[in-house]
Amino acid sequence: MTFLSPLLLWGLLAATIPIIIHLISLSKTKEMEFSSIRFLEEMKHESIRKLKIKQWLLVLLRTLMIILLVLMIARPTTKGFISSWLSGDVDSRAVVIIDNSASMSLMGDNGSLLENIKLQSKSLIRKLDEKSFVEIYQSNPMKLIYSGKQDRAQRISNAINSISQTATMDQLWSVIITAIKSAEQHEINKECFIFSDLQSLPDTSTVNQFQNELNEWKLYFIGQETVQDNIGIYEVLPVSQVKLPDHLMKLNTRVKNEGKIEKRNISIELYLNDERVGQVVTAFNPTKAKEFIFQAYPGKSGIIRGKITIPDDDFDYDNYQSFELSIPKQISCMLIGESVEDVFLLEEALKSISGENEYVYLHRKIMPAIDKLFLHHTDVLILHRPDKISMKALDDIQRFIARGGGLIWISNTDDIQISSSIESALKLPYYVQSIHAGTEAFYEVERTQTQHALFDELTVRKLSAELPEVYSYTRVRPRLNQNVILAMHNGDPFLIEYRLMGGHVYYFSSPFGLDWNDLALRGLFVPLLHRMLILLATDESNTMPVYAGESKKIIMTKEFLNAKWELYSPSGRHILLIPDYNKEVLIVENTDELGSYEIYANGEFYTAFSTRLAHHERPINRVPGQLIANTIGSTQAQYISPGQSTSTVLQDLRYGKALWRNFLILAIIIFLIETIMGRPHSHAMKSED
Repeated sequence: MTFLSPLLLWGLLAATIPIIIHLISLSKTKEMEFSSIRFLEEMKHESIRKLKIKQWLLVLLRTLMIILLVLMIARPTTKGFISSWLSGDVDSRAVVIIDNSASMSLMGDNGSLLENIKLQSKSLIRKLDEKSFVEIYQSNPMKLIYSGKQDRAQRISNAINSISQTATMDQLWSVIITAIKSAEQHEINKECFIFSDLQSLPDTSTVNQFQNELNEWKLYFIGQETVQDNIGIYEVLPVSQVKLPDHLMKLNTRVKNEGKIEKRNISIELYLNDERVGQVVTAFNPTKAKEFIFQAYPGKSGIIRGKITIPDDDFDYDNYQSFELSIPKQISCMLIGESVEDVFLLEEALKSISGENEYVYLHRKIMPAIDKLFLHHTDVLILHRPDKISMKALDDIQRFIARGGGLIWISNTDDIQISSSIESALKLPYYVQSIHAGTEAFYEVERTQTQHALFDELTVRKLSAELPEVYSYTRVRPRLNQNVILAMHNGDPFLIEYRLMGGHVYYFSSPFGLDWNDLALRGLFVPLLHRMLILLATDESNTMPVYAGESKKIIMTKEFLNAKWELYSPSGRHILLIPDYNKEVLIVENTDELGSYEIYANGEFYTAFSTRLAHHERPINRVPGQLIANTIGSTQAQYISPGQSTSTVLQDLRYGKALWRNFLILAIIIFLIETIMGRPHSHAMKSED
């Protein structure tokens, strides 16, 4: 506690006046003789002692009352951050950071959080000292919108009004650090005011920077209203990765009530290609989530665009979620083997999958030694027992996989090991040895996972009965992040899958043929191969969603390298794109809207992708402001909770809170007690009669 008028504390000497008066009154006491002295003796130990105690209590109360009045006049205050500003002649700098990320669109009692903090920040800046130099930043994207003196009211107001709501995620702590470090450091008083809903704690390195490099700065965190009425869509995921136009597609949808009130008759709707194909009406208890399975037929191949919607509430950004599904129209497959007999069973299986509509376009090549490959229009490459692959062919395969191509590698069981350079380049499992069961023995195959896309909703009565018997195979050891799908009963892998660059690889440790196993005679053979082709040919790299504000990479095909590329945002904004010709990709940077983006090549639809709300931008994600202040240090950081007057609280924090009212109230209470104790008692006074 400090005093704004400390010279008035000399008035505390007046507190001795009641004591002096009492002592003087005692010295003037006269002794008188009474005949009935016996009665006075009886009063000595009772009434007289009570009277003396009462007199000293009254003296104490009168003394305390004078002390409290003097302290009140001396203007007591709590100790603030900026006691040096009381003189009014100290340079100061204020950095104001306004969070305009997606979560700030939450509606409160008086509009959105962003509109509220615009008003709060204007009011705060008006309360700053006239000598203050002010810098105002918006967080998304980080931008200095004003730099100048505090008294430029109109310019400051226009700058703050120019901040628009975004759907992107904030990097609040990096914005704070960058803004403070870029500010001039010559001022004595340095303050940073953060208007945000505070959705994350600072990490250890950030806290260390505040406490060491930036310890001269005072941080004020101004809290915002919490969510009251909001239901949000959390995810929309296909149940199966195998997608066909004439197959029932299932979508798993998770919806959660983030608010504090019960919601009834909430309609959740599914749209595919702008047609409503599903609806659920349900109720949500506060803070509870539900999952739903929507079922629908895509009806056609290509890029299927869909969305899930729910009714409007206080936060619009999670009331819809768009998505894209890629269903291949035709699968271009290249099959390579060393002889016609070697690939006969595979070729017949692929022809049965293709059917009359030529769903699989098969290009068979007989190549005992693979020297060069042309894979520009190929979706899936099948190599059956490849032994000799030139470095030129290896480069072609690597480029094919890098652009999202699918590879089925069917290992040879000869004792000749594949080249280590090929094994390393394609991340093939480590070769151990060739295994032969013998003339009448075999190895059983079993599933290693209870769930996998290859077996989802597979119409096989008993899958274990359809798994092959293996007579000969290559024992391999999987690399890190390689997934064993099928294995022999001794634990050796039979089928392995893994991601390689931008593509997908399936590796069989045993060739397709009756000399090695009987898979071709099993009912599982064709549907397993069919599903592999679909999964490998379904290139979802272009349709995979990104968070709003993140860049998106689109892989281009050769025929469209020199095309005119155009982007249409969810709001219809038209943007021309320039490809990266060296990497054969498009980099889309303008993804600051939520929804579905369309990309056209030479005026024809090429692909589409969606942007989603970042998880930590959901308004329910809040970190207690006081915890943030305590993490940084209460001597450097302060939290102002919503509902408090920002300017008033900041005034108290910066300069100290005035305490004179507290002292006045105490003085009045003591005065009342003294009045009650010091009044005469009428029943103790002798009547004139």
